[in-house]
Amino acid sequence: MGCLMTIGRIFLIVTNIIFLLIGLVLLVVGLIAKFGESLFKSYYESIIASLEDSLSKAGYGDVTLDFSLSELAGSLPIALIVTGVIIAIITVIAVIGAVKKAKCLLLIYSIVMFVIIAAQVLTMGMFYWKPEMITAPVKDSLNSTIQSDFAGLNGTNVVSIGWNFVNQKFQCCGIDNYYDFSEATNWVKNLSSGALVTPLSCCKTLPSSADLSCAQSPLSTSTNNYNTGCFDEIWDLALGNVAITASIISVCLVMQIIFFLVALCMYSDNSQNKVKPKG
Repeated sequence: MGCLMTIGRIFLIVTNIIFLLIGLVLLVVGLIAKFGESLFKSYYESIIASLEDSLSKAGYGDVTLDFSLSELAGSLPIALIVTGVIIAIITVIAVIGAVKKAKCLLLIYSIVMFVIIAAQVLTMGMFYWKPEMITAPVKDSLNSTIQSDFAGLNGTNVVSIGWNFVNQKFQCCGIDNYYDFSEATNWVKNLSSGALVTPLSCCKTLPSSADLSCAQSPLSTSTNNYNTGCFDEIWDLALGNVAITASIISVCLVMQIIFFLVALCMYSDNSQNKVKPKG
């Protein structure tokens, strides 16, 4: 039993040091995303330049798109920073508790791990059996911003630039399809060359002249991504192969259960070995 406890203690320390490094990486990435805009410019500069060039050639004049990836990301950088800090705090508690055999820290860590495991199991259940409980609110929120703020290819607000960027970057159109833009109140669809059915950014190649037929009726899959939803494209990119993703999450869950059991056993062992005063 003592040998197993020693192995478990070493495993707890080493793996939590690794997770501490992961937490620090998330913290740094969040800080860079929030305050290091210049480091990401190479990722989107070419697409923004092509949007501006297309606007000029399509007759919109010289339009400068003030695109900010950190503004588009919204609260994501803050979420990364907070997540990194939380992971760092939890892992430090685990490492100090295991090294010093501190009962109080081990108990706190055990409780935290139990809560995390329960929340993760619940989230996984929703994620794989009821994904609409997660995706539906996100889609509703995105649809609301499109209806109120999207202004087309020449829109200079973050919603317009963001959707034009996403449509081009991922070769898609809207959340589920081009119908998502039909109720956009700020999007001017009736132009001198005819009415637009989809935003110009849904064209496979941005217009290089006043010919805007790629976004006008009749639509063609050879020139327009009107039936390809961006949400599924990004969802698949983020999650990848479901079997691989599920395997990775399952491994992490098993490790967390081991962490919980080891910490709990160490806490119980310390309690049993405590010397009681005579009398």
